[in-house]
Amino acid sequence: MGLHVVFRADASANLGGGHISRCLALADSLALSGCACTFATKSATMDAAPLLGKSAHRIVASSDVDCFDALSRLIGMRADLLVVDHYELGGEFERGCKSWCRKILAIDDLANRHHECDFLVDQTLGRKPEDYHHLVSPQCMLLLGPGYALLRPSFASLRSVALQRRTGDVRRILVSIGGSDPHDITSMALRAIRAAGYREKLDVVVGSISPNCEAVRALVSSIGPSAALHIDTPHMAELMLDADLAIGACGVTSWERCTLGLPTLAVMAADNQRMIARELVRCGAVEYGGEWAELSEESLSTKIRLLLNDPMKVRVMAMAAADVCDGEGLQHIVSTVCKS
Repeated sequence: MGLHVVFRADASANLGGGHISRCLALADSLALSGCACTFATKSATMDAAPLLGKSAHRIVASSDVDCFDALSRLIGMRADLLVVDHYELGGEFERGCKSWCRKILAIDDLANRHHECDFLVDQTLGRKPEDYHHLVSPQCMLLLGPGYALLRPSFASLRSVALQRRTGDVRRILVSIGGSDPHDITSMALRAIRAAGYREKLDVVVGSISPNCEAVRALVSSIGPSAALHIDTPHMAELMLDADLAIGACGVTSWERCTLGLPTLAVMAADNQRMIARELVRCGAVEYGGEWAELSEESLSTKIRLLLNDPMKVRVMAMAAADVCDGEGLQHIVSTVCKS
């Protein structure tokens, strides 16, 4: 009989859907290995992350899931592994859960709080063991860097085809800033693309949780038949495969783009993306557009125009991105956890 794995993660308009998305990728792979997975989440997550509700995993939704005693009662059984992916939960919560779970895996990308866990995954580019030296016990196994990125297998399976397509010519642009995009960078990017004189194919991805979803829909419609809007899409790997250039945030989708060697005009859409942005620029995997508070339609338009006119730069960026991540991290994590 496989392991019983419990996931503690949330999604919302403020949080976005990245925590649920990467936990779903891990849960789906663990399920293929015979594990039974349960998601413990806040009730609001079900509206913010519709893909969770469509999954085959057991879901426990309650306002009490941050209390480790209440969580134990809600789950109703012991767990072999607890996966915690939440910025507001750390060592105190994990320590309290040890009475009913055998092992704990923490997913973090901030390195700013103590953890009481057996495994810690931080897929941030440039992350070093010393960043967690005083935050975990010496016995904790650290799984650091994009080599442990939690990506669905569809990205790795499309990698070789994608890399063959990276010529540097831009005939299809993908705009994907994140599920919530509270600063509406998507609309600014669309206006900048038009101002840059680009008139070819355009794919725009937003989440239904975005407060600007309808405004983006109207803007995409005004562009005409060359532009397509994708809401809560389950086909991100295919959209990235078909794209020649992306405009995207420096969040978890960075590793998806890198796996497929997708050149990117990257923007920093939240403070916690600062390190990823810096490291991606350092290794030449992105052209940096700036952080949300400093962005303008004019500055983005100028950078888009430069990339459209410099296919060699775009091709070199694609090769640098592909060197960052190969998309196999999920299998490394599943193998490590199942052997423990």
